[in-house]
This record gives sequence, C-alpha cells and structure tokens, in this order.
Amino acid sequence: MQIKNPTWYLKTPCPCCGQGSPSFCMCPTCGYLTVICEEMGDTFINPKNLELGFTEICPNCKQTKTVEFVLADTDNILKAGFTKDDYE
Repeated sequence: MQIKNPTWYLKTPCPCCGQGSPSFCMCPTCGYLTVICEEMGDTFINPKNLELGFTEICPNCKQTKTVEFVLADTDNILKAGFTKDDYE
C-alpha cells in the first residue's frame, strides 16, 4: 500500500486562471518549492511572488523540468518560510 502526500494549496487566488488556488510542488532533484496552477498546468517561478511569471525548468538547479515536480509536504512548505495561515 502506497500512501500519497495530500495536496496543499496557497490561500492566494491563482492569477493565471482566476479559478481556485495554486498547489504546492517541489523539484525532486534539489527540493526547490513552488506552486502550480492546476487548471492551466503552469508552474510559477517564485511561490512568494506569483507576478514573476512561469517556468518550465527548475529555477534553482536548472536541470529538472517542472512536469517532473512532485507534491510538496507540510515540512517542505514550512521550511520555505510559509506559515499554516498561508495554505490549506
């Protein structure tokens, strides 16, 4: 039996699609945390500044494509400086 991480969402509305909130994901290579618009499939460069736009490759390690990113867990979200009031 495999247990999957829950999907955590930023409480900020998605500026990409205007529907719902972006979900937290992370690079499996370097652990870089960001958010993705599940409606459009676009990955934001910086989860703390969604206005910076999107990326298709990890902005940290520049090796991993964002389509390979995995769901982020609570520990990774908190380590990135978010508080429990920032996501649900």
